[in-house]
Amino acid sequence: MGDLGTLSGEYSYLPIERVHFGQRSIGRLSEELDRLGSSRPFLVTGKTIAEQTDLCQKVEDSAGRKLAGIFSGIKQHAPQSGILEATRQAGLANADALISLGGGSPIDSAKIVVKELSNDFARPALPHIAIPTTLSAAEFSHAAGMTDEGSRRKVGFRDPRLVPRVVFLDPEATVPTPAWLWGSSGIRSLDHAVEAVCSPRHQPFVDVLALEAIRLLFENLKESTADPSDLGKRLACQMAAWMSFAGVLSVGTGLSHAIGRTIGATWNIPHGITSCLTLAEVMRMEASRGSDRLILIAKAEGRKLDGLDEKKAALEASLGVDELVRALGLSKRLGNYGITRDDLHRIARESAGSEDYAIALQVLEAIL
Repeated sequence: MGDLGTLSGEYSYLPIERVHFGQRSIGRLSEELDRLGSSRPFLVTGKTIAEQTDLCQKVEDSAGRKLAGIFSGIKQHAPQSGILEATRQAGLANADALISLGGGSPIDSAKIVVKELSNDFARPALPHIAIPTTLSAAEFSHAAGMTDEGSRRKVGFRDPRLVPRVVFLDPEATVPTPAWLWGSSGIRSLDHAVEAVCSPRHQPFVDVLALEAIRLLFENLKESTADPSDLGKRLACQMAAWMSFAGVLSVGTGLSHAIGRTIGATWNIPHGITSCLTLAEVMRMEASRGSDRLILIAKAEGRKLDGLDEKKAALEASLGVDELVRALGLSKRLGNYGITRDDLHRIARESAGSEDYAIALQVLEAIL
């Protein structure tokens, strides 16, 4: 950790009140709704969950009361039109709480619905309960994004009041999640953790959580993707996603996230897949600027570093990510999504400041 006697920094907590975790933890939903004084909860989710699983019914059963309504029109990257319609329907239903069910898009959408219904928090905000079914960790974030369908660009909001008040990490709710989505969102959590460790603002408290998240994902993500019924491994990945995001408010994210934000909405690439595309290559570039942080990551991954010099030991961290992405069947190139060499300079400009533009461009050329 270095010389702690000269260490200084700041860690900010988000106003998440409770996290329930474990098998059948969703059974405490009724208790939480009672505590929040909600008799008319409104559910925000996506079409696949609503039409191809029984999760909406399980949520209503666990709520112990009839839902005021269900909006299942949330799509990938949270298009603005869906969020506006969810806001309208929740208002008409006289909802007194929101429950989001799904991955990052339904959870982010519910955050923005809370913001809209409160007139940008000028009025008391509805309580938001998040039940994630992926490993995106959006439920632990104070940020939310929606896509402007005209420009195909992501519009972002950041405010500590956007974070859900209650989170349920129930592995049983994740069983219907498609394998590619579970695996790729796990790589997204890995991206959070790696960039937290590599951040110029890294700090010991965040390091401990991020490195444990990396260890848990390398030990459990592949197996939990192959066998969704292994609820112990699914829960281990959920805990890793939680830990991976513990430092984002305090230490920030890096180039992998920045590129992902730029290419995700414009080319309709899921954010988990953007991390599969960018993370290992960004880590390789990071190795040229310093090795100590990446060596910590390589050790957390379980890489064998005996006999390697510092540069090679640092590069092992990126090799570990490459191997995990390939093992999940998620190895892709930018060209698979219609991105051409002519697009790279614009993506680099939008993703990085002048200091990191050249590095961003190198990353993009390497993964084209």
